[in-house]
Amino acid sequence: MVDQILEDYKAYYQSRVERYAGNQNYINSYNAEKQLSDAMQSCNNLEEFKLKVGNLNDACTIALIKDENLIEKKHFEKHQEIHRIKASERILEKVESCKTSLDVATMAVEETNKTSIEISMDEAHRQFNSDWNLLDEITVYENAIVPDKYKQNMLSIADDIKKSLVAGVESLEKNNTKWQSSWKIVPEKNTENRHVRLLPFSKQNIIEQIAKYKSIINR
Repeated sequence: MVDQILEDYKAYYQSRVERYAGNQNYINSYNAEKQLSDAMQSCNNLEEFKLKVGNLNDACTIALIKDENLIEKKHFEKHQEIHRIKASERILEKVESCKTSLDVATMAVEETNKTSIEISMDEAHRQFNSDWNLLDEITVYENAIVPDKYKQNMLSIADDIKKSLVAGVESLEKNNTKWQSSWKIVPEKNTENRHVRLLPFSKQNIIEQIAKYKSIINR
């Protein structure tokens, strides 16, 4: 008599293998899932699986974490994301030493959280991006062609905008030193690929705008 429950389990574990079959991005997961499925396929009853499964389920979890971070690392290398890539690099350095699903999950969360602070500190330099329009407004008000009686008012508005830029940067730096000692905004970082790709301007335009920004915020 066919044990339908056993056959259903065998089909289930085989389907897990087939999910990764032929996908080179998940070669570790495929091999781990195949070992688990092979253990199930060799069973004549479910009781046998309890004896044969061992740490194969944990191995599948570890393999998946490894594959996912290899994919992520490759993606971040392509886009020169020098901070975002650190989590994957750190996880890949430690993943082989993990023994259980809990071990690898805990380690991955710890390394991701650690990297998230570094990412936040790096992306805080994009305050320059947010202030771009204000820099343009300063240029507009300082160079406005208006009757003489309005000129001083235009310059006063430009000066107020400059003060707001300085105050904003000072506030940002004060806040970020809580997370990274002595953190200071470095506008030049916005010429690096991970930042500059977010700005729809020419490289020369960005460099000129950064120079103007630095002269205003005294950085």
